[in-house]
Amino acid sequence: MSSRSAIEWTETTWNPVTGCDQVSLGCDNCYALSFAKRLKAMGHRKYQKDGDPRTSGPGFGLTLHPDVLEEPYRWRTPRVGVRQLDE
Repeated sequence: MSSRSAIEWTETTWNPVTGCDQVSLGCDNCYALSFAKRLKAMGHRKYQKDGDPRTSGPGFGLTLHPDVLEEPYRWRTPRVGVRQLDE
């Protein structure tokens, strides 16, 4: 999670799930897939599970991160947030 987002319309991001499988032609230019490969190479812990090479890629296997599921319950003040699947 990032509590200082550079995204102009949000204050924070929360990522309890990472990864994906390509399911349509709209997925052909997925920026998150290329980011996952780079983040895996950098050793980022959320991007170590590889996906099926036919539909996903290195570091982009669908993964639930239970350690961050309850994070929003610990926020003390309201936030304008967005749930991202590709941090």
